[in-house]
Amino acid sequence: MTQKQPRPARNTPLMPPGYLATQDLKERGWTPGLIRKFLGEHDLTRENGLKMGRRRLPPVKLYREDRVLDAEREEAFLVAQARAADARARAERAREDRAAKRAALLDAAAAEYRPVIHPEPLRKGSVRKAREPYLPGLEDTLSRLVREIGRVTPREEAGLRARLLERLHAALAAAYPWYPAPQQKKAASREAKPSDWREWEWD
Repeated sequence: MTQKQPRPARNTPLMPPGYLATQDLKERGWTPGLIRKFLGEHDLTRENGLKMGRRRLPPVKLYREDRVLDAEREEAFLVAQARAADARARAERAREDRAAKRAALLDAAAAEYRPVIHPEPLRKGSVRKAREPYLPGLEDTLSRLVREIGRVTPREEAGLRARLLERLHAALAAAYPWYPAPQQKKAASREAKPSDWREWEWD
């Protein structure tokens, strides 16, 4: 189920002059830890202009701008902010490395799928009939790979299924001269004509 995104209320509250919201601090390089250490408790709150469905989100915490500016001039704050920025950069690099390794793992898993096609005497353009006998085996392979990889998210599973389908399409294209190769199907979807249905059984 798609999670509802916060939406602005019709009458968005105005920001009081001389104050900065938590989001403003974030854009200036503050982190929750820096806020706790160098600003402490907030000075004011205002009504939140966002809603989650019918529920209004908690009030926005506000900090006096003069206090923020004073803290940003402190050497201790500058040092702590630089360290926080370094930590964020390291965390982002680590996330990118994990994502790259995960993508490589999924690609390698998909490469294990090598469907063996047994050509049948089908009418030219019977794309669906050519493909259908191999879909149960594809789903069995997908289920096995998901179990072996472990902790596969719905998005990853959808991507893995797409990779397997692409390999199945390539194998069918090699077996049937009229079967559209994966790159041909992408091009056809962009350049389809109203008369295409007469020749091809697109699903």
